[in-house]
Amino acid sequence: MISTKRKVVLIGVILLHLLLVLLMVSETLSPLFNDASLRKGIAADFFAVYQAGYNAKLGESVYLYNEGVATPYSYPFRYLPFIAYIIGIPLTFLKPFAAYYVLVLVYEALLAYNVYLTFKLSSSFAIFLIASIPWLLFTPYLLELYMGQWTFLLASFLFSSIYGMLTQSRSKYLFTVTPLIKPNALLFAPPFARHKQWGVLFATGSVIALCSVPYFLLFPEDVAVFMLNFREAIYSHGGNFGLKSLYAYIAIDLFKVPYPARWFLYFTLLVGIFTIFLTFRYRNVVLQFTLWVCLFFMIYKDVWEHHYVLLMPIFSLIISTRITNPRELMSKRNLPFSCSFLLIALPSLFVLELALSPEGFQEPNVLHPVFVILYHSTKILGVLLLYFWSMVQLMKERTD
Repeated sequence: MISTKRKVVLIGVILLHLLLVLLMVSETLSPLFNDASLRKGIAADFFAVYQAGYNAKLGESVYLYNEGVATPYSYPFRYLPFIAYIIGIPLTFLKPFAAYYVLVLVYEALLAYNVYLTFKLSSSFAIFLIASIPWLLFTPYLLELYMGQWTFLLASFLFSSIYGMLTQSRSKYLFTVTPLIKPNALLFAPPFARHKQWGVLFATGSVIALCSVPYFLLFPEDVAVFMLNFREAIYSHGGNFGLKSLYAYIAIDLFKVPYPARWFLYFTLLVGIFTIFLTFRYRNVVLQFTLWVCLFFMIYKDVWEHHYVLLMPIFSLIISTRITNPRELMSKRNLPFSCSFLLIALPSLFVLELALSPEGFQEPNVLHPVFVILYHSTKILGVLLLYFWSMVQLMKERTD
């Protein structure tokens, strides 16, 4: 029987979540985030898809960058054309900001469904209560809503596909949609191969081909535009919270290391091979996906703060499937996991710029190197803790 106290706690967490969402979309919490303070404005990423849908409706290239035509402002469209046609075109039947607020409502409904699936996975209400925290109190999600980004949609489909693997249900086939949302989702495919889910992988490749090839045959010049997403680059940026950006600041901006891209490539190959080894030697599905999601943050060139919503399902899955007593989260064995969650769930150090910079908000990389390194380190330190914790947990289990 569920105690009244725990019900009250859950209601309190939900109400706090809704309050934070309202404060974020009203721009009250914008000073907590780099992208909400120094970029084009609320819904800027969402408007990229809206503009692409507008172009598609007119029979033009979805990658045609006409800022200010259909929306007040936007960034260039970077996704596969599927998103422009299936999501972008329907959105254009609403005014830009009305469509954005519809997205916010859809995301909240999707989040509620994720919480429901978490309840089904949890062994007790106490575990469910804790496992729902990564969904309900996770500040990168607030930034995701503000930007009108699509990473949470990817995270939700990934969560449902992992849920399908755990429960032997057909929802595992939802992974086929994830690369259409963001192609970097293909990085999360190896655990499917490890568990011989060849049908999922075949369906994924088929769906990508069927939904993309016809468009690029009609607009062959757009192949080069889309492939710009995969240019190898190494740079540091105030809004970038990946390991590659931190490395770029230290190796290039501070110490002028020769051939910095080459050294990072060696690191990428090394950690990639090691992750493949762990994936195919051990069995635990959730920990395998944890490694690959962490690897994304360790090697990808563009890691913005909102991208960390990819870890919402990972944190929730680990708690709901591996924790049997809430006190275990404070044990010595799980302390790195708990610290990882706090580092990633809380906002970055961006707000400290008000105290450190007399000119107010500016790009963090112009401030003192010690602050810049600390600023870029907080999120990725959480990722590294989570990766090594997962590695240790995997290696404690039986091999095949």
